[in-house]
Amino acid sequence: MPSDTEIFDFVVIGAGPAGCVSASRLTEDPGASAILVEAGPDRRGFLNDCTAAGAAVLTSRKNASNYAFWSEPEPGLGGRKDFHPLGRGFGGGSAINTLNYVRGHRLDYDEWAAEGNPGWRFDEVLPYFIRSENNQRFRGGFHGNDGPTWVEDLRSGNPWHGVVKQACREAGWKEASDFNGADDEGFMSAQVMMKNGQRLHSGDAYIRPHLGQRPNLALRCDTECTRVIFEGRRAVGAEVLHGGQRRILRARREVLLAGGAILSSKLLQLSGVGNADSLREFGIPVVHHLSGVGENLQDHADCIVGYHVPGDPNLYGVSPTAIRALLKAVGDWRRERRGMLATCFAEVTGFMKLAPDSPRPEIQFYFVWILAFEHGRKISMKHGISAHTVLLRPKSRGQVQLRSPDFRDPPRLTFNYLQDPEDMARLVAGLKRVDAVFDTPTMRSRVARKLHTAGGRSEKDWVATVQRQTGTVYHPVGTCRMGPATEPTSVVDARLRVHGLEGLRVVDSSIMPNIVGGNTMAPVIMIAEKAADMIKEDWR
Repeated sequence: MPSDTEIFDFVVIGAGPAGCVSASRLTEDPGASAILVEAGPDRRGFLNDCTAAGAAVLTSRKNASNYAFWSEPEPGLGGRKDFHPLGRGFGGGSAINTLNYVRGHRLDYDEWAAEGNPGWRFDEVLPYFIRSENNQRFRGGFHGNDGPTWVEDLRSGNPWHGVVKQACREAGWKEASDFNGADDEGFMSAQVMMKNGQRLHSGDAYIRPHLGQRPNLALRCDTECTRVIFEGRRAVGAEVLHGGQRRILRARREVLLAGGAILSSKLLQLSGVGNADSLREFGIPVVHHLSGVGENLQDHADCIVGYHVPGDPNLYGVSPTAIRALLKAVGDWRRERRGMLATCFAEVTGFMKLAPDSPRPEIQFYFVWILAFEHGRKISMKHGISAHTVLLRPKSRGQVQLRSPDFRDPPRLTFNYLQDPEDMARLVAGLKRVDAVFDTPTMRSRVARKLHTAGGRSEKDWVATVQRQTGTVYHPVGTCRMGPATEPTSVVDARLRVHGLEGLRVVDSSIMPNIVGGNTMAPVIMIAEKAADMIKEDWR
């Protein structure tokens, strides 16, 4: 064996939530070794620990912790390219996102099973949500209380929770008791994956406690995977680049791709698995023709509009009032992990049905205590509230394609946001209802001006606002679709094995046949928990 080769039972590519969970659970068996490979750094310090600071600083620009991709021009967004933050580093997206804990609706998972994926009904995946969760408030049959993923109520203490909830009541909305329980419709204060007001990303929860304690678990950060290595149709390892040196990580049992919907489909194509004609155009030797790789891309489209609330110290802004509030917030967070920096920004959230007979909500909404747009790249000088209206189950589909055969080049992302007319109609309907909250007595007494939705508005005006103000909410899924081999867009089977190949699975958001109705991080953790059990069963 060459000196630049290391051997493990499992090689796991990507140390985001899916990779961290998979590597941790697989190495609970002392007879199974795994290496977890991550392109980005193991970041420590204030930006890692403070959710608000990390999200604000790291998601708005390209840096060592953020791939910061751009989409192709999107006709549904008026021809704009959309900025797409993507976590890079130990913890992946959970190291830079805002950590809202949401599972989606039970029908989402029942539909996965109905599309030919046995074992994925809600009642079958619920035990994995429960096993992963350590909820500090909720008990009972829908929640776990001793898992690695700490889930708690926000510790910000912001009085705007009460204000916004009162306005929602005045608008006739339903209040939820627990939208990760029996019914997800309604509004409530968010629960987050923090521990005592501090970020607890998936690496901290699942991997760090075991490093040095499990000799069969290895973590390799700042290590980019260039391709999966095959012998015939069997994946036998991965080629990686670390410190300028190429190395081979050999897998006795399996290679697991856990890079998410964008990077896992990109790596498969770089490795010769995908549409054969497209691969040949780049001179990539075809290992296996699998036309579904990179197809079926879905994301939640998020329309953000603003409302000016002058000089309120409980709302972020750029003013002398804000500077004083921020200095106090830093002290509060350092001393007690409480206050304005113990925030996920989207502190009041919920789910809305557009019709009384809808089987599940079509819209998610957030109320955010800052006038921030374009993913934090545009901050208003004013104090105010941003209202987010999110389309939960888009019909539009996009693609992840290679831009070149060089692994360092970003992929070509075409989301096709709002290309299906029903997507636009639903998002406009949701935005109108969210905007109406700011016409209630509670809000009219506080809001000085609507920044994007003021005045008499025609249907054309609402559509134009959606096109101008909509972008990603960072939930790409579906590009390695789970489904039967007879389906032309399927990439993996119900046990997440890549069709037509051996020794290779995909364990991340890309396997979702259809996007779930809510934030995707908790579902990805569930997927990885279930995948680890299936892998153990298959090798037992």
